[in-house]
Amino acid sequence: MNYGKEPGKRHVLKTAAFTLALTAALAVPSPSAAADEEVGCGAVLTSDVTLTRDLNCAGDGLTIGADGVTVDLAGHSIAGDGTGRGVAVGDRKGVAVHDGVISGFRLGAEVVGGAAVFSRVRFAGNALSADQAASLTLVGPRSACLAEGIDVTGSSVLTIDRCTVHGRLQGTNGHGWTVKGSVLSNGYLELAESGSNVFSGNLFDGFPVNLTERSNDNLYTDNVFTNAQVGFRAEHSAGAPNRVENNVFKANRYGMTFWVSFSNVSVSGNKFEGNRVAGILIDPIRFTGVTPYPVSGNTFVHNGLAPLGAVDRDGDPIKDGVHVSGTEQAPVELARNDGTDNGGFVIWGRAGEVTDGGGNHGPCGPRNDPGLNCS
Repeated sequence: MNYGKEPGKRHVLKTAAFTLALTAALAVPSPSAAADEEVGCGAVLTSDVTLTRDLNCAGDGLTIGADGVTVDLAGHSIAGDGTGRGVAVGDRKGVAVHDGVISGFRLGAEVVGGAAVFSRVRFAGNALSADQAASLTLVGPRSACLAEGIDVTGSSVLTIDRCTVHGRLQGTNGHGWTVKGSVLSNGYLELAESGSNVFSGNLFDGFPVNLTERSNDNLYTDNVFTNAQVGFRAEHSAGAPNRVENNVFKANRYGMTFWVSFSNVSVSGNKFEGNRVAGILIDPIRFTGVTPYPVSGNTFVHNGLAPLGAVDRDGDPIKDGVHVSGTEQAPVELARNDGTDNGGFVIWGRAGEVTDGGGNHGPCGPRNDPGLNCS
């Protein structure tokens, strides 16, 4: 019997089995690699993911399917074909998406009833939407945070912190917004039936603000409004006043206008500089109530130097720091305003249309107005 060859055979068999096992083990992807492969267009995510490649999608990009999901784009992009949503967030809370680009969808992100934070994400060529008491947050820095159109409805909350915004920023029934440290350009902001929102430290460059009826208790402070036909326009509101405080309005056609009505707006501590027709024009069609809030403590410099024949509703030329007309039913209180080198007057307001709150420095007009004392 040739027993001497049996151990050799067993050794060969063991070596072959080990080689096959090792080959099979190497062929099976790791759990993380498998997870990465599953992240493709149309994926419904129920746990944290990190992209390892760009995605080019027809229809929806990614859908969030659970609370607390974090999506790390890792510098990659999700691109659409003009349809669908880049990231769809239904009634999911604690969602975070960061570090990448979402472009080319019908909506870059849609949040309906949920709460999502997008940090260092650039939405290029697609708008964002929040509805049904959603919470939408965009966080910069500005070089890495871009939104091109935002629609917020249904009592949803919007937070923008150090971002760049183009296109429209529109809110209906929006309360508790915070927009700060951001650059908003080549678009507009319109709020309707909205209140208790704060806009601070922003640059509105070619980005006029329109505060429509039934909006109250909004604060605009320490912003710059520039390069617009009208930097800021407001209509009548009830309740707590809207406050426009400590801003700079420069190089607009009009810094502020009140064409429809002037009520429940406090304008104080602002600087109006180089606005071509007027710093402030108050020339309303109607009044819906008495305005107890003053225009006070503002400075007007170099306004009204290029009016191009602008006139108020009564045909009087407009080329002033603040020009008031058509307010006989509820005179506007003016206090502690001053300025120099305007095309006409620092303050222009006829008797019976302004109330002198004291401390104004002229020149003021029209001449011999007993209701306005400017030293």
